[in-house]
Amino acid sequence: MKWKWTIPNVLSLYRLLMFPVLLVMIFQEAENWFALFFCINLFTDVLDGLIARRFNQQSEIGIMLDSWADFGSYLLAIIGMVHFHPEVHERYPVWLGAFLFLYFLQLGISKWRHGLWIAGWHAYSTKVAGYAQAFFFAALFVLGLIDWLFITAIILGVLTELELIALNFVCDRPVKNVKGIYRDWET
Repeated sequence: MKWKWTIPNVLSLYRLLMFPVLLVMIFQEAENWFALFFCINLFTDVLDGLIARRFNQQSEIGIMLDSWADFGSYLLAIIGMVHFHPEVHERYPVWLGAFLFLYFLQLGISKWRHGLWIAGWHAYSTKVAGYAQAFFFAALFVLGLIDWLFITAIILGVLTELELIALNFVCDRPVKNVKGIYRDWET
């Protein structure tokens, strides 16, 4: 994979470089700064995908950068949520545990089946669940825990991880920007 200086790649690189900065904000108890920059990360995640598709700037390295940045965002979201809003995991330990179990199981299956921890599927379900989760996290840090929003985001996340697990078994190799499991069965 050769590096390309495109706006989507730079935005994904920014998200990766912000990972340690956001971790420091968590450990420094800077909740407002964490929430602000985490929301900026979420916005740049949406923006990089839109720009890449709109201006035909999708690339192999961009897909992997975005996938690794998504992984970092998931970790930051969980760490930040547990640290700043423990009421979420106190109220919903089973839902959160189920999602995390499936998320890491999917990564492990991807590594076992395809030799990649992060396969970069980018299925439609990952986009829908990602938007719901981003909206939940933004609302959590601005308004506090909204139960129905958490339940919606976590159910979409669980369903997405189940689809990605299925894709890992159905596909012989990772398909970048796959539409979903139903598309693989059609072709």
